[in-house]
Amino acid sequence: MQQPVRTNSDLYLAMSQVGSSARRPLGEFLRAWWSTGYDHADEKALEPSALVEWVRAALETPAPPYERYWAREDLDLDLLDGFSAWSRVIRAQVCDLEELEASGMLRTQASYLGLDAPRPAGSGRRPTSRRWFNLDVASYLESGVIATVGGWRPEFEGAVVDQVPPEPLLIGAFDWTDLTRFAVGGQTHQ
Repeated sequence: MQQPVRTNSDLYLAMSQVGSSARRPLGEFLRAWWSTGYDHADEKALEPSALVEWVRAALETPAPPYERYWAREDLDLDLLDGFSAWSRVIRAQVCDLEELEASGMLRTQASYLGLDAPRPAGSGRRPTSRRWFNLDVASYLESGVIATVGGWRPEFEGAVVDQVPPEPLLIGAFDWTDLTRFAVGGQTHQ
């Protein structure tokens, strides 16, 4: 049975566990997460435990294939919110990762310093930064948590930290605006 997810620390630790078990590339995970998002599109918000279960399911669900036309679409968020905004952010990220892979940039040694997606001529507008700092599932999920609900507190012995982390904070349900911030933070939070 899964532990309840009530605090930002609980969510961080749960997402860290889920992310560390990931055996697929980030782009593949994002395609599956986007596809399974339609199962939740009509929900106003997801409880943190439900979010963890959704992410876990997306790691096991077959990912739909990448469609090349996505890169040419205008994925801007003008006049969009809710599920539609989240969906476009995820698709923009998938396009960036495909272009980074095609250019060979994902295999560079300096990727931990951040990479700029190439976005070749003919690419449509995208609602996300070109800059990527988190190029694997584990760091994407952990950074999404930190960017959305704040820091974490290590719940294990022998943790090495520069300063005492803040006490865990109770968190509520994630609406689509929160989930969009989670996705953007997953990409760019350092």
